[in-house]
Amino acid sequence: MRARVSTFAEYRSWLVVEAATGYGAATVAGKLFADLGCTVARLVAPQSVPDDGIDSDRELDELVSRGKHSVAIDSTSPHATAALDALLGAAEVLVADREGLLRLQAALHAADLRWRYPALTVCACTWFGMDGPLATWTGGEEIVQAVSGIMSITGHPGSGPTRVAGAPFTHAAAMLAVTSSLADVLRKKAGEKAGALDVSVYDTAIAFESASLPVYFLTGTAPHGIGNRHSMSVPWNSFRCADGWVIVCAGNHPNWVRMCEMIGRPELVADPRYATQEDRIAQVDGLEAEIVAWTRQRPVAEVEAQLVAGNIAGGSVLALPDVLAHPQFRARNLADAASGGRQAGGIFPLNREPLAVRQGAWRAGAGTRAILMDRCGVSPADYERWRASGALGDENGVAYAAGA
Repeated sequence: MRARVSTFAEYRSWLVVEAATGYGAATVAGKLFADLGCTVARLVAPQSVPDDGIDSDRELDELVSRGKHSVAIDSTSPHATAALDALLGAAEVLVADREGLLRLQAALHAADLRWRYPALTVCACTWFGMDGPLATWTGGEEIVQAVSGIMSITGHPGSGPTRVAGAPFTHAAAMLAVTSSLADVLRKKAGEKAGALDVSVYDTAIAFESASLPVYFLTGTAPHGIGNRHSMSVPWNSFRCADGWVIVCAGNHPNWVRMCEMIGRPELVADPRYATQEDRIAQVDGLEAEIVAWTRQRPVAEVEAQLVAGNIAGGSVLALPDVLAHPQFRARNLADAASGGRQAGGIFPLNREPLAVRQGAWRAGAGTRAILMDRCGVSPADYERWRASGALGDENGVAYAAGA
């Protein structure tokens, strides 16, 4: 019998528990689950000293906590087991970084949480994976980019190791964690056992080198940074205009023909120096000089318009303020109104509209009572007993800091 496909409405009934700290793939995955409409309970630990932080820390915490419910459980307390049982027993998915998963395993005396919660999809979302010699390293986006080889193939010749800006592999790993978790939940609903997923930012970065690894396997030569050029396609680079830059990706022959027509040099098509792709790669400096001689005399808007009209892949290189003001950004509704436009909005569209992000109780401990009592069915008497023991904290208690 074919399994029924889950709908967005069904996702909104799911409880997802996040056990992670800081800005990493697990916390980003939790945010994506919240954007999808799930109820996300972010485990935090009661603390006696407020964590005031600085403004940038608050912005970052708000970014990864949007739409989540902060649940304060002291996993080291002997009274925490019952609270964790109630929470994880009601959840569809647990997404955790390495430290969060190990803390829960220690608190519950379970090397594999699925033994205790057979219906729970457990997704470890870490920097380097749960095994291997790098598993225990203190990770980060830049560290992963370094040891995965990404930095060695990024940048311009002679520039030294260069990272890819932002945290693209952290976010890509988070998306893989969400999609693999959703797939596992569908497997469970079809009658199969819950899975143990091991998603890492390192594995994700290696997968993103799919264009570079074949070059090495075929030639035996290690790829290196070549700026915005492409090792197997020319013309493919950024070109200076009169008032800025454009990127042009016209690597195949039909695009090359249209490019020559656009810059008013149709005779270059028959030039033996540029007859084949191999010839154009060998003569890349001279070929790019022909293009720059044309683009330098024109504003970005004119060059971009001609690229679009000629059906040539390319566009203007925008600074971030220009991106935020661009009509495409507004048309895609990518700013989150709830944050005053300071954060990107949800990325899951339904009927061409982004899903409305449900408001959470993300301030430390603010969601403890609602999640445990209203969502997990904990009785008022049990809740107050656990809270009195110090195993729980909520908005009426002391300050809290992230980390279950």
